[in-house]
Amino acid sequence: MKGKIVKDWQNREKSVQELHNDSKLWISEINFINDEIRFLEHLLSSKYIDCLAAGLYQKIEEFVHKLKEQKIVGKTLEIVINEQEAILSDLINNDSVSSNKNFLENHKKLEFEMGYYIKKYKRFKKQIFEIVENVMKQKEQKKLI
Repeated sequence: MKGKIVKDWQNREKSVQELHNDSKLWISEINFINDEIRFLEHLLSSKYIDCLAAGLYQKIEEFVHKLKEQKIVGKTLEIVINEQEAILSDLINNDSVSSNKNFLENHKKLEFEMGYYIKKYKRFKKQIFEIVENVMKQKEQKKLI
């Protein structure tokens, strides 16, 4: 079996092991994001009354809805990645990874989708933290008065 697969990843080659490592990293990222989503859901629910007092009911509802969407997208990506891993295993067994252009194109698409998913999630998480921080500041100011 060839050790390297020519596939224009910034004009370099990715090995079968690198393709597999990409998948492992993506699954790890999705699992970490899912853990963070559980934390954010708890954070929003424990601060819910404070946010209602600050007039943010609609914003909190929007965040909760977006968190659910992120979970669904993450689960969908995880399923696709696991399917891609199964295909990679079959291709390795048949010694045809480098000749399967469809697999390599799908891997590139997954790489793009994972990058987009992570960036979008980080922007969203930052918005949640900004809202919670503002609510906490308002709460502290009320204590001082």
